[in-house]
This record gives sequence, C-alpha cells and structure tokens, in this order.
Amino acid sequence: MWTDDLSVNSAVIDNEHKRLFELIDNFYKSIKDNSPKERLEELIIGLVNYTKTHFANEEAHMRTMNYPNLAAHKELHVQFVDKVTSYYDRLKSGKLILSIEVTNFLKDWLVNHIKGSDQQYAAFERTLKA
Repeated sequence: MWTDDLSVNSAVIDNEHKRLFELIDNFYKSIKDNSPKERLEELIIGLVNYTKTHFANEEAHMRTMNYPNLAAHKELHVQFVDKVTSYYDRLKSGKLILSIEVTNFLKDWLVNHIKGSDQQYAAFERTLKA
C-alpha cells in the first residue's frame, strides 16, 4: 500500500509508483483468487512492461539533474526487470507456480527500492533546489 513516506516529491514519479503498487496488488489478488495461468501471465507481462516505462521515465528524470549515481541506480532497475522477466518465462514454461512469495518479493523490492535508492535521488534533487 502506498504511503506518503514513499514520495520522492515528483507528482509524475509518485503516480507511477502508485500504479506499480496497483499492478502488484492486482497480481496478488489474482493469485489469491486462483486465476487462470493465462491471466497471471497477462498481469506479470503488464507489470514488466509498465516497470520498463517507469524506469525509463525515472532515469530520464535523474539525467536532467545530473544525478551522480544514475549508473548504479539503473543497474538495480535492470536486475529487477530481469528477475520479473524470469518469473514470466518460468511461468510460461510451466516451471514456476506463482505464489504469495513472488508477490511479496515484488512488493518488498518496490518498497525497499523507493525507500532506499529513490529517496537518495530525491534528497539529491532537494539539495539542488535549496
């Protein structure tokens, strides 16, 4: 669930983060409701695609402020997309049964990323505006 302490003081980025929470919540509900595999595949690929869009927007935002840790931050994004894509590939091939553990990974990663790495660039941006 989104809380104000996750804000990076950018309406666009915050709204994208809120959308990611919604997508993960929809995914969680679909697992809990024993939705068909095809529905879960659709949701996870939607999450991957939206995440790529969000990460591109966030990285562009960091570039505009010449954020010095952009390369390291971008690598975290790549690792996340790779992990979620591997979930999708394994689900599609029948080698993964989606569970609450997968959803917990997604949620925990997102919360920890926003509270950690994203707050670092938000703090950097605040120093630029001070």
